[in-house]
Amino acid sequence: MTKAEWTDVLQEELNHFCGVLFQNPDFEKGESARISYRFDCAELELLKRKYRIAEIAGKGSPFEKTARLTEYFAPRLTHKGDFSEHVGCNALALLDYALNKPHCGINCVNKSKILQECSLALGIYARRVWLMPCSPYDTDNHVVTEIFDVRANKWIMLDVTSGGYFADKNGTPLSVLELRKIMSDGEICRFVKIARGIGTPFPNEETEALYYCRYFAKNLFWLATEENNGFGNDGKRILFLPENFRINEWLHKNAETRGETVHSETDNRKISGVSVLTATPFS
Repeated sequence: MTKAEWTDVLQEELNHFCGVLFQNPDFEKGESARISYRFDCAELELLKRKYRIAEIAGKGSPFEKTARLTEYFAPRLTHKGDFSEHVGCNALALLDYALNKPHCGINCVNKSKILQECSLALGIYARRVWLMPCSPYDTDNHVVTEIFDVRANKWIMLDVTSGGYFADKNGTPLSVLELRKIMSDGEICRFVKIARGIGTPFPNEETEALYYCRYFAKNLFWLATEENNGFGNDGKRILFLPENFRINEWLHKNAETRGETVHSETDNRKISGVSVLTATPFS
């Protein structure tokens, strides 16, 4: 496939996925939920010291600090989509296993965990957000990190896997929900690369940006985040679902496609409205 043909395919698929978002703009209200954040874990202080997190992050706003962490860690963590999850889901264990070890790759679930906990270690509100596709036959999804920037008074998404973030036409960094809305409306957004030397080789920056726009549009149909954000992972999730979306049927069909078994529909998850994602973390 030529570069021009690849670009045409990416643009066509981007238009399709944005159209799916356009047809499903509203989310279920769900039940009341609250996301918690913990900064007082002794392990976070150890993480901060052991990996020089404050030194790498430098000075500035929470977004500026987390962007520097993204720039630092992205090229030093090899990607492995089928990572077996045999390492504990916390930044200390994951960095010990994977940092600067090309033969020890990890996936986006764990890369986003590293950025989340490094941000928490600096006193920055941070959470992982699961980005999920519409089709239950699609076995690929993505996980990113969102941080709350007190200067901008908003949530901002950063992605260690792609090494960048998304901004609107004015250059303002976007949250997950802001990106979904812009894509749904067919408006301009751009992928901003802040880490070099990672990912699939692209013929140019424009093709890379188009690729990530298409990839995120595909995976922004429904969302999930952790109820409790601190060191480690207790598995409790909050789901954010488009109206009339049949989540139980989706989970069963997706598990069947993966060759896996779905556990009880009620274990460790609740459905809530997206206002939980837009709320200030200290309100």
